Formats: sequence, structure tokens, C-alpha cells
Amino acid sequence: MTDTPRKNFWSGLGVATVSVVLITWIIPTYGGSGFAFGLPPQLLATLGAWLMLACAAALSIVSFITLKRDGKPLIAFPEFGHFWHQTWPFLYVLAFIVLVDRFPLTWTAPFMIGALLLILGERRWHVVVLSSIIPAAGLYGLTAHLMRIGVV
Repeated sequence: MTDTPRKNFWSGLGVATVSVVLITWIIPTYGGSGFAFGLPPQLLATLGAWLMLACAAALSIVSFITLKRDGKPLIAFPEFGHFWHQTWPFLYVLAFIVLVDRFPLTWTAPFMIGALLLILGERRWHVVVLSSIIPAAGLYGLTAHLMRIGVV
């Protein structure tokens, strides 16, 4: 059994909420002017938001009916393994943000790229080394060049 109807229900509610915020606040306040096609200002954005709302509402309604027909709850907490699978990339990025804050990017970038390649299953050392060192060397060269010409 999959949790697709539950995910679809909550995703539909999220998109419907965003589209209602777009229709009621963001587009009227910050919509700007229309395109060069002679359209009235905000028309295309408003039509897109209404289309988003209709599709999201349809998805949520169909998913709600499926969940109720199958007798499944609307809220179910994931297993720890699934939660960890969804969380580790954010923690990985946070760790390297802290490292980049403490050390220069040209020092931490090779470790960040190499560690990610190893986590994702790459085991050929020459691919890991070249893929992690070449971007950092390019970044260093670009920075040195920009400092030489006075941009940085």
C-alpha cells in the first residue's frame, strides 16, 4: 500500500492555499503590468492562479474520497527511516553552511562535493577526486582573476 492519496491530499491543500494567497493578496498588490501582448495587467497571473486552485482542489477532493473509501486516516506519521531519508540532505547542507562560514569556500568545496559523491554511492576514487577538486580550482582561479582586475 502506498501513501500517494494522502500525499496528494495534503499537496493539493498546500497548492490551493498558495493559489488563494496569490489571488487575494500577492497578484492584486504586486502584480505589476501586463505583457506586451496587449493583455490587461495581472490577467495572465490571475488565470494561472485560478487554474492552480481548480487543479489543487480537484486533486484534494479526489484524494479525500479515495482515503475515506479505503478507510485510511488523513494524518499518518512516517517511520523513522523515511523521516531520516527526507531530513539528511537538509542537515548535510546546514553542516556545510556552518563550515563555509568558518573556512574559505575553496577549502570546503572539495570536501562537500566529494562527501556527497561518496554518500550517493560513487566508489571510483578518480571520479570523486576530479569531480571535487576541479570546481574548487575553477572557483579559486575565478576569484583570483576577479581580484586581479579589481572586481572583488
